[in-house]
Amino acid sequence: MKIQSAMVGALVAWASASAAQSPGIVLPDRLAPAARATILRLIDSAQSVGLPVTPLVNKTAEGVLKGADDQRIVRAVQSLARELGDARTALGATSDLALLGAAANALHAGLTVDELRRLRSASSAGNDALTSALVTLVDLVSRRVPLSDATRSMHDLLERRASEKQFAALRADVERDISAGQAPEAALRTRVGSQLRLLDAAPLDARRPPMR
Repeated sequence: MKIQSAMVGALVAWASASAAQSPGIVLPDRLAPAARATILRLIDSAQSVGLPVTPLVNKTAEGVLKGADDQRIVRAVQSLARELGDARTALGATSDLALLGAAANALHAGLTVDELRRLRSASSAGNDALTSALVTLVDLVSRRVPLSDATRSMHDLLERRASEKQFAALRADVERDISAGQAPEAALRTRVGSQLRLLDAAPLDARRPPMR
């Protein structure tokens, strides 16, 4: 945990230092020229089609901090660039960087573009709820919940207009149940069932997010 915290702190410090330099892209010094040139080309391509490039820069820094070799770092950045492009295709012309990042992570976890489109169609409570649903999906899969179960649950909750707060509670509850010894899919099924019953019983107006 201390190593993980130190790594996160280093990433934040590195990102802050980069932002304080020129408005151009700054990559870690350790990269060999060939890898640097490849990553910069990927970043230029992403910029040209309006994709966020900060995740690509951060992915590069993460690889360097973890001691990955240049080839592995390049592959990781290529994969992320492709997933960001697929996320944009599925979500449409959104400028919500948090949503695009969450969608790319969900695709990396195994969600298909068609499934992402279906989740987008099921969501009517705004980008924050969809973003939280995708973050929850990735978290559940990391805890060995079957992807199909996690995807179906997110779809059902989005259709009932579950809120960002409810998705966060679901993550915490499932984590706690798994730590207590429940099978991941059983923990998800129980917690989602409870939330769906509450959502179905609530008046529609109570499910709508507050106006901003």
